[in-house]
Amino acid sequence: MSTSSKTNPNIKLLTDNLVLIMFIIAAMLFFQNYHEIENEISSVLLNSLHDINHSIAETRTGR
Repeated sequence: MSTSSKTNPNIKLLTDNLVLIMFIIAAMLFFQNYHEIENEISSVLLNSLHDINHSIAETRTGR
């Protein structure tokens, strides 16, 4: 077996640790900004519902 075909366990461990650290940081940022994210999602959904209602109302009055 050649050494180039083997995965170095230290590199694999380092890669796994980096992925874990990035996941933890992403989770921390999500929880820190949870309320802002929630408000933005609510705003987008409510605006979409308003647009749908407006479109339905225009369709019904146009008939």
